[in-house]
This record gives sequence, structure tokens and C-alpha cells, in this order.
Amino acid sequence: MDGLLNDWSNWNPMDLEYSNESVNNYVDTSGQNVVEKARPPVKPSDMRKKKTGKKKAIAEYPYLVLKKKVSSISKCALLNFFGQKHVRTIDVSPNSDTFVVYFNDLGSLESAHSTLEAFPELMQLQRSRYGGQENSRADNRSMQRAANRIPDPVRRPPMVPAHRGPIDLNSRTINVSANANKHPEFLPVPIVDATCYRSGSLLATRDAKKRYLNVKFEFNLERHGAYVLEKEYEEEATTKPVIQQLRCGRQLFKDSKDVDGVHVNVADAVEKEMDMSGYERCVACNGYTTTVCKTCDMPFCDALCWSIVSEQHDKKCGTGQKVDIDDENFKKLIPKCGLPPRRSKVKITAFEQSNVVYVRPADILSDVAYYRVLAEVWLHGKTAAKLDQLPVCGQIVIYKFEAQIVRAMVLNVDNPKDICVVCIDFGSVEYTEPGNLYQCSSYVGDLPRYATPVKLRGVPKRALTPHLRDVMYAVQGSLVFQLQYHKRDYDYDHHMQSAVLIHLENNRGLNSFIKKVLTPVEPKLSERGFNEDFLPHVAAPAGKNIDLTITDNSLLKYGIVYCTPAGLAVEITKMQRTFQDYGEKIAKAETYAASKGELCIAKYMGKWCRGVSLELVGDGYPSILFLDYGNIVPIHVTDIRAYPEQLTYPILTTEYDLIGLTEELTDAQVKRFEQRLEVGARVTFDEIVKNKENNYSLRMDDLQKLLG
Repeated sequence: MDGLLNDWSNWNPMDLEYSNESVNNYVDTSGQNVVEKARPPVKPSDMRKKKTGKKKAIAEYPYLVLKKKVSSISKCALLNFFGQKHVRTIDVSPNSDTFVVYFNDLGSLESAHSTLEAFPELMQLQRSRYGGQENSRADNRSMQRAANRIPDPVRRPPMVPAHRGPIDLNSRTINVSANANKHPEFLPVPIVDATCYRSGSLLATRDAKKRYLNVKFEFNLERHGAYVLEKEYEEEATTKPVIQQLRCGRQLFKDSKDVDGVHVNVADAVEKEMDMSGYERCVACNGYTTTVCKTCDMPFCDALCWSIVSEQHDKKCGTGQKVDIDDENFKKLIPKCGLPPRRSKVKITAFEQSNVVYVRPADILSDVAYYRVLAEVWLHGKTAAKLDQLPVCGQIVIYKFEAQIVRAMVLNVDNPKDICVVCIDFGSVEYTEPGNLYQCSSYVGDLPRYATPVKLRGVPKRALTPHLRDVMYAVQGSLVFQLQYHKRDYDYDHHMQSAVLIHLENNRGLNSFIKKVLTPVEPKLSERGFNEDFLPHVAAPAGKNIDLTITDNSLLKYGIVYCTPAGLAVEITKMQRTFQDYGEKIAKAETYAASKGELCIAKYMGKWCRGVSLELVGDGYPSILFLDYGNIVPIHVTDIRAYPEQLTYPILTTEYDLIGLTEELTDAQVKRFEQRLEVGARVTFDEIVKNKENNYSLRMDDLQKLLG
């Protein structure tokens, strides 16, 4: 202790290190010496020895050789599976399903064995190495402590549908239907039948191929307001909204009100604004243009319009006389109509069904000619006289609605107040009042029709959902498609060419796109289901003397009957085709039990229908209310499927209470009511009453007579 320094103030360890010459290394920086003393490059044989030594060093760690059973397992997933703190490295060859996993120590390897025992369906152990010794899987298990052992999982067969035991009716709190009524099928009345094509009729002359014999009206839901089709657009220069209604492939402008509440027609306002802005009307097509003759100021649009009036203009230019359009010369310059050639450009004018569209040529000359025909119809239709009597099938008329004037052909006049017409320049079918129809001259009626129907190849015929309707409105009108077809694909039954439409900008097929929108996707069993509020509900309006169609009367004992508006009954049958296709071909789950209040697709009498689960009893038969009909039936879980979100069809059937019933009916009274309100029958009720809670009731004047 005496040898230790008492004063450490002058001690400097850096000075001692600096003075120690043994730790100093000097390099001769002269050029030749640097080359001679530089480290020589490693030989290839030494590099191989170095790599072999590195592998040998890694091989000293315990490892497992695993073969994956699931193709989606990656190196990163395997690292997370065993835990990053346990794994040292993982080797895997390209396009190989075998992994070599090196672990930090034996404890990490034991943990990996436990993980593999818990999830044997993911990986298969092929070989393992403990501290330099190879061991089989049986030896590895014997080395594990008993406390860390995990028993082998019990291998069970795939899910087997539950046994169909007896139905427990005593435990149910909701009354099920008393009778097993068969769901009614509603078939639409054809718009045109074979009698309309009798020899010598106008329809047989105008439609020699009987094209409209197979035409269906697909816009019942649209007419009853099931789809919201009106959109408001704000003008840049004013705050007054312009309401634009999209329907059947055309733009229909509705009358709007200005700030003072005065009605203003949008089309007239636009026309007035164009006249005041310096534009003039073309003498040939009546369109707006700024091109005029420098001598006589005659306005014309382009070369086509000039070719129509050039001969008369040369005679009358400078004389002060006006040019009169020669109808015969005008028709000679218009291209021929018909199916456009293969690989030609087309535009969609209207959708008739989910798999039928009307197209027209989109080349420059045909595009100009198409709008010339519309302009001619507009020009002659403005001065057309109203029909003095009801039209007949096949008659060409002028159809005026909102601010539009188009040509139409009459298809059906069974209801004098609701006449069915087809707008021949677009292809859309509509019902209208006779007051909107005007006389059409033979010149206008004989102008070419450029709208041609084609069948979308591979697209099924399905009832239109609101989503699909929005898609149709988005792709028609302005988008240009390439028409591809082969003559052997002609549909002789419906007189249409089957074709494929390709969008030129993104090279995407319209057929596959619509088919994807139409096809429902089965949701995962882990996903939450939808309740009844997910679907819109369309009920008959309150009022007197309203026709309803009976969809179910199995709960008449409790004074309840289910009905749908008479005009919408056929829509229920249209939807059914989609539900049937989903239950038979798309839904793969063998069993499904929807929670209380959730939508589902259930099988009833061999047909798949949509419903809502009302009650789960525990016997394997949930109580299902079939929304489109109204009956409540216990359905086994093997006949139930999850409801897909793509099927957004509105609910058209409503539950009605019969006014005047205070007690349950007797069997004799129920029988009389069932005969009066037969399933599938169309009944006129004296009044429909709606209360504040949005519940509906029916009043029948002969109720007491039925009660006896």
C-alpha cells in the first residue's frame, strides 16, 4: 500500500499510451512498397473453402428441415411463426417447398417443436439436428420433457351437416305459417303477341323479323320509384339547380323553378342563350354554328351540310332568296343503317335488358348522320299535330316528353291510358299517356334507324339492381367501344347478333365487367351479416281502391296478409332467377345459421329465396321469414346460405293488418278468407291506411260478411 501514489493530479493515461512505441504501427507509403506489401487477392479455391467453413459454422447450430403443406407460407411468415428471437437464419432454395431453419440454441428448438405439434397442418418435419447429431422425429419427441409435450390434435373428418331431427315448435315465440303455401310465380303479360303480326298489319311491315315479339319491359321498378334516378347539378354561373333525369339511355330535362318561383324550361333557356351569343341555326340540320357564307351569310355546319344545300345555294346566293332543304337529296347523303361491321367503333344508345344493348356506329360520317336524323325529327316534330284517335300497333308517331322530341313506334294499346312505345332512335321501351303522342309524317318515319340491338355474349339475363343500373348509365352515350362478333354467333330466336364490346381506352371488355357486377359473391362465414334495413322497401301508397297481389295468406288466423303492388308482382319472379343461381352454383357453405334479424338465402320447396332469420331455437331449424312472399317457416341450417351484399333488390312485399279483426279467426272464417284472398290473386282493396309507425292496414267493406 506504501507504493501507491497519494497524489493523482499529474497522472495522464493518454501520455503513457502515446509514449508506448510497441503499439505504434508504421506503413511505408512509397509506391513500390505499397504494391509489394498489399494483401494478395483471394484464390477461388480459398473462397470455396471460406464458404464451406461458414456453412460448417452455421451447421453447428440445431436446425429443422421442414416441408410446407400450405403454399402461401413464405420465409418471412415462417420467421414470425417460430419467433424472431428463436431463429438464427432460414435457408430455402428458389421454387422449393423445403425450409432449413437454424435456431439459436436447444431451448429455441424445443419451442419450435411445440409450435409444430400445435399446428401440424402447416408444416411437415422431415429431419432435425441436435448439437451436431441427426435424430428422427420419434427421438426428438423422447427428448422433450413431459411438461412441454403437446398431444397430437385429433383428426376429425370435414364438417358433416347436422342431423335433421324433429322441429321444436313449443319453444318458439314467433308463430310460423299454418299452411305450407307454394310460392306463387308471376309471369308478365307479353307486350306484343303473334296476333299483332297478322298479315297486312303495320307491325308486320315495320318489324318483318318480329324483333319486338321477344321484347320485355324491364323498367317497372324504375317507374315506381324504387331507384333514385334524379341528380342535381349546380351551374357554375348561378345557384339555381338543374335537375337532370337519366332514363332508358337518354337525358331528359325536367322543368325547374327560378328564384321567384316561375317555371323555366331548361331547354328553352339554353336555346335563348345560344341565340344571343352569336350562334346561328344551320339551314341543313338546324344545329348551332358560326360558319356562314361570306356573300349571303347562309349558315351551315360542315361539309355534309354544305353538300346538301350547295346546289340550291349556288343558284340563290346573292339573290336574297332562302335555301329550302330537299328531303330526297338529304336522304341520299345519309349512310345506310343496320348492324355495324366487325371491329368497328360503336356507342351505346340504350339498355333493353342486362344482356341486350342498342348500339349505333361511331365513325365520323355515321355520327354526324345520326344527329342529323335526330335534328330532322326535332324540326318536324315541333309543328306536328296531336293524334286525333288512338294509335295502332306498328304506327310511327312523334313522342314528346319533358323537353325531348323523338320518333317512336307503338307496340301495345291494351290500356288506352298507358300506351307502350319503343323509341326507335334509341331502342328504349316506355309507357306513356296518349297526350304525349303526335302525328308523324311519312318522310320522318322513313328516315334511317341507326340503333341496332346486340346481345352481350356470356352475360346472363338477370333483374337489374340499382348498382347495375348506375353502371349502365355511366357507360352509355359518350364512351366508344369496339364491336367484335362472328356471324355464327347470331341468335336466330331473338334476331340479334351476339357480340363483345371492348372499351378502347382501357382495353377492357364490357361483357366481363357487367357479368362481374351481376354475379354475387358468397361472404365469408366470419363476416357480419346484413339486416333488413340493408335493402330498400317499396310499399303500395296509401289511398282508396288500390290493386294488390296476394303473396301469402298463411297467417290469416292472426289477421295478417302479405301483398305486393299489382304492377310489381312480376319483379319478384325476375329476382328469383338470381337467388336460384346463387344457391345452386355459387354458395359453397354446407350449413349456415343466420343470427336473429340477419338476411339469408334459404331453400323452400326446392327453390332458393331470400329471407330474414326471426328466431334461433336450438333444434337446427331457425324461423325464416321469406321477404318476397311473407310466409314464416322453420328451415334447417343445411338449407340456408349467407346473404351476398351484391343483391340489393328492393323488398316489394308488405305486411298488412286487416282492419276490424280483434280476435283470432275460427277455422271456418280462415277458410272463407283464404278463398277471398287467394295466393297469387289480384284484389282491389277499398283502402290502404298507413300509421305514424309506418305500419300498413287494409280496409275491406265486406269484412263482416266474411266473418259471418
